[in-house]
Amino acid sequence: MEKIIALILGLVVLLAILIGFFIIVRWLYGRISEIGEKTEIQNYEEKKMINMSSFKNSIGVRFVIIGIIALVMMIPLAKVSQMVYERSTLHQGVLNSIAFQWGKPQVVMGPALILPIVEKYNITEKVADSKGNEKIESRVVYRNKNIVILPKVLNKNIGLQEHYRYRGIYRSLVYTSDVEVDGKFILPDISKLSDNIDKVRYDKAYMLMGLSDTKAIEHVSSLSFGSNSYSFDPGTRLNLKGILSGFHAPLELSEAQKEYTFKFNLKANGSSYIRFSAFGEQTIVKIHSSWKHPSFQGAILPMDRNISEQGFVATWKIPSLARNFPQSWISEDNVYAVNKLLAGVDLYEPIALYSLVERSVKYGALFILLTFLTFLIFEMTQKSKLHYVQYILIGSSLGLFFLILLSLSEHILFFKAYISASALTILSISTYAWFSNKSAKQFFTILTLLAALYALLYSILQLEDYALLMGTGLLIVTLFVLMWVTRNLKVSEE
Repeated sequence: MEKIIALILGLVVLLAILIGFFIIVRWLYGRISEIGEKTEIQNYEEKKMINMSSFKNSIGVRFVIIGIIALVMMIPLAKVSQMVYERSTLHQGVLNSIAFQWGKPQVVMGPALILPIVEKYNITEKVADSKGNEKIESRVVYRNKNIVILPKVLNKNIGLQEHYRYRGIYRSLVYTSDVEVDGKFILPDISKLSDNIDKVRYDKAYMLMGLSDTKAIEHVSSLSFGSNSYSFDPGTRLNLKGILSGFHAPLELSEAQKEYTFKFNLKANGSSYIRFSAFGEQTIVKIHSSWKHPSFQGAILPMDRNISEQGFVATWKIPSLARNFPQSWISEDNVYAVNKLLAGVDLYEPIALYSLVERSVKYGALFILLTFLTFLIFEMTQKSKLHYVQYILIGSSLGLFFLILLSLSEHILFFKAYISASALTILSISTYAWFSNKSAKQFFTILTLLAALYALLYSILQLEDYALLMGTGLLIVTLFVLMWVTRNLKVSEE
């Protein structure tokens, strides 16, 4: 959008300059012809000075020079834009630092039940004796492997308590998550997974849970598994693709029992967003928070959601058919990316300070052009003219608005900063116009124009989805005004 606006704005400025050049060329042609025909003029030096004075004050020359001044004003605007970028980069660095210490965006993966097994293989191979003679021998080889079993039923109830963490003038939105996990495992028919099973190590089973930033864990309850209770230990033990960190609980299973219910609670800090995996044959996840601006992201959107002034509640119901890995498999024989099907929510902040300031700077050139155009209209309808230095000072004041906006918005609300910066700019330029020409009409016209422009810019900044449409419309209106103002320009033949 910014590139399109800059292109259209550049074309408008270029058009104004071309109009000025065209008027100058026509004026020079007429004056050269007039000098060739009117040889009866005796005081040629006096006529030349009059022509030069007329040339300097012609509207075409002023169009060109003021257009050049408008282009020069783009230099301080570019400096302000660079400063916004630097401050935004510094702000993002502070946010990343706070997130690293408080808690990064969390991805809750699992749980999964891991059942170790021993496979037995009869291998025949050629061996050589001491005399170098080869013979075929058979031997038995045992290999340790792990069966990954996903829950038959998986429920996650996630509550987010959001708040801000401060560092200097910057603040970062973070949250504390309370995750309640419960469900049921059903052990599969092991014989269908392998034809070479020698032993199933029920006494070595464990349940793993993945969490992307384990250093942000505040508390994990004991695991209620079946009729027993177990404590969690650090690490996942088994390296599943997509689960890089987490914790696990050693279990003791019974060969006679096939169904196990489980339940535990997790409390962890995080920032920006939270995601979860769909590990169950039927996964039901409910996320609730008092944050009023959720942005639902991931592979699957919630089936039900309710957003109000009190916050939001969203529920996902995801069947196992939505993912591309089975309910159970041998991890050493098959590798599945279990993090491919994630869903969740971002804690979206609707007012992104630096992006708003940066977007407002994009319209700085348009503000300068429209303001200069207004003063040119006064020059064409009145006898008074502004000096070119005054145009430079007015353009500088318009550029200073964005620097004031950036400085104030880092300390107060953006709306208050915008009102303060725009009021200061509007009053300074309008008062300057009053003292320059002593015209009440010009004072109130400039005051009204700038007030309308800044009100329109604020509307564009708030309506992000329609910013391109409104910005383009404003540029079209500007072009039409420029064409209307120059509609009666004619080259004098005297």
